[in-house]
Amino acid sequence: MVFNSGMKYRIEIKFKDGIKDIQSEAILKTANANSDLGNNSLISLHMYKGFIIECKPDFDIDNLCDKLLANNVIEQYTIEPHDVEVYKT
Repeated sequence: MVFNSGMKYRIEIKFKDGIKDIQSEAILKTANANSDLGNNSLISLHMYKGFIIECKPDFDIDNLCDKLLANNVIEQYTIEPHDVEVYKT
């Protein structure tokens, strides 16, 4: 294993409030209609995209999210420090 040094971030990207999440609604409906999966026990379900990014300390992670990872018209993102070691095998 080779451990990289640098800053590590956890990025979560989800729909903005008011944007209809058709895929999550379909999963919720299908699961609740199936006795093995939800059986009308699920109340809500929301999907999001997630990334763990390691970068140099001076890298502009917000710019990456703003211009590439998230669609700012319909999505919002959060950036948090991530303290789990990132490794390569």
